[in-house]
Amino acid sequence: MEIRESGNYIFRYNKDSISEKYIDKIIETQEFCYEFICKYLDVKMNDKIHYYLCESPEQVGKIYGDNEPCNAFASKHNKIYAVYNEDIKCIGFHEDAHIISYNTLGIPNIAFLREGLAMFFDKGYLGIDNYSWVRYFLSKNRYISLNELIVNEKFHKTSHFITYTIAGAFVEYLICIFGVNKFKEFYSNVDNNFEECFKKTFKVSLKDFEEKFKKYVNILSRNKDIEKLIEDELI
Repeated sequence: MEIRESGNYIFRYNKDSISEKYIDKIIETQEFCYEFICKYLDVKMNDKIHYYLCESPEQVGKIYGDNEPCNAFASKHNKIYAVYNEDIKCIGFHEDAHIISYNTLGIPNIAFLREGLAMFFDKGYLGIDNYSWVRYFLSKNRYISLNELIVNEKFHKTSHFITYTIAGAFVEYLICIFGVNKFKEFYSNVDNNFEECFKKTFKVSLKDFEEKFKKYVNILSRNKDIEKLIEDELI
């Protein structure tokens, strides 16, 4: 693969690929995301991120070594594998937020929390904001309670449309209420007893805070056109 190094990344991509054609734009995008995430979290990484830009999900699996097709994922300690072609462009905040937080805040065992922070930086999924997804799930009785989603097995078995967007919206609300420093403290110290750690850190039970979260989401204005877009994506 070809190699291109920037301030905080080492990019690898195939010669004559779409990635090579747009490598300057990709570098500009990822450097912006990197700076934004680090400034918001007030953290600094010691090493550069190795970014593998692949032409297909199959190539991601081949280069990583497990031969499992995948659009994008972050691999500890500092590697990102992502598809970038005409139809799929898996660049932006998400995987970088994983790598930066893993290297500076730690790696909590709770998938809901890890994905929640990454989705907080994404702000939405498929161009639709996280809160709109959650509001839709609440209105259609498809919302899944947090005491279920914090269980990794349940999280991974449930549609990512539901898990990722609820996690992202919840983390955003949590940071909005308690601030990023308190969230960082929680993220860095949480153990498998999520609810106990939550109450110890924020002085409120997860159940009570979730009720306020749902009330907040339901108060936000609704857009029927966006709800129709969500329905179309879920078909």
